[in-house]
Amino acid sequence: MKKLKITVNGKEYEVDVEILEDTDHGTMPMQAQPFPYQGYQPAVAPPIAPSTLSAPPPKPKPAVASSGNANELTSPMNGVVLEIPVQSGQKVKEGDVVVVLEAMKMKTNISSSQDGVIGDIKIKINDSVEAGQVLLTYA
Repeated sequence: MKKLKITVNGKEYEVDVEILEDTDHGTMPMQAQPFPYQGYQPAVAPPIAPSTLSAPPPKPKPAVASSGNANELTSPMNGVVLEIPVQSGQKVKEGDVVVVLEAMKMKTNISSSQDGVIGDIKIKINDSVEAGQVLLTYA
């Protein structure tokens, strides 16, 4: 077992990792490895040219789900309702966060699938919802 410290979104976590197969045959750091003769220098990879570096991946978009009915917004996943930052009668634009779900200890923003006015909100905070369940309707 190895104990590692991992930082995700600025929050540090300590994790234990079990190594099932070790494909790294060298166990000592490069500087500490004995070399067969004086003057031997290990090969060094050339620096990567900036033009070959790729751009960072785009941030994931909030989840959007809708049923076949254009006036309904359904849940894309199972979860528990944490927040409902909209009210009936409120105007929303496509992409606005209308519900926040928690699934597996992670918050997921559910966005409006269209521009419109919120009609009936079919859920309340702390409700458990299933994938495909209607969360709200548009007026």
